[in-house]
Amino acid sequence: MGSYAARTKYDEPGRAARYGARSPKRSAKEWALLARMVDALDPRPQSALDVPCGTGRIAAKLLDWAIPTRGADISPAMRREAEKQLADREGFEGVFALDLEALPDLPPEPADLVVCFRLLHHLPNRETRIRVLRSLRALTRQHLLVSFHHPISLHNLERRVRRLFGGKPSDRYTISRRRLAAEAAEAGFAFVRARGLAPYRREFWIAHLQPRT
Repeated sequence: MGSYAARTKYDEPGRAARYGARSPKRSAKEWALLARMVDALDPRPQSALDVPCGTGRIAAKLLDWAIPTRGADISPAMRREAEKQLADREGFEGVFALDLEALPDLPPEPADLVVCFRLLHHLPNRETRIRVLRSLRALTRQHLLVSFHHPISLHNLERRVRRLFGGKPSDRYTISRRRLAAEAAEAGFAFVRARGLAPYRREFWIAHLQPRT
């Protein structure tokens, strides 16, 4: 299994609560891009899984769009926070423990739509990404929307320059659309499309993948 920071850091004392309290304005543009991609899905999903769900911010958006939604996360602290935030929401179907690098022999019932937000850029290498993508394939009935960080962006260039001049090392990794498409194919997906938040200025993109039959 991988040893990257995202597997453990959210169980540090108080970290899940702080993450859940972040201003939604920071994520509003990302959510708008996600909304456009969800609106374009055909057929429209009747069930969704948010994994890793964190504190439930993406799950809340899916519920706003009237899609019954479950959450899953490796972090007990994040699962507790998501349950607290979403417990009274109509269509919320609970949160369960899930390690995407060690999917059980009998995975949960697949969802029409799986949303995997802000995980792929934490995965340090091809082998880890393919393990995670294979688990996501087992969970996906129709559509996977997965965010990734594109290597060609002004934002990524600025981060690299800061590191050259003594900035702290980053635990974020980039991947091109071509490489993501190849790794997704190895994991059993077809690459449909990708859209950038602000192409080649910001590094944040969302890819639409579909299971191959």
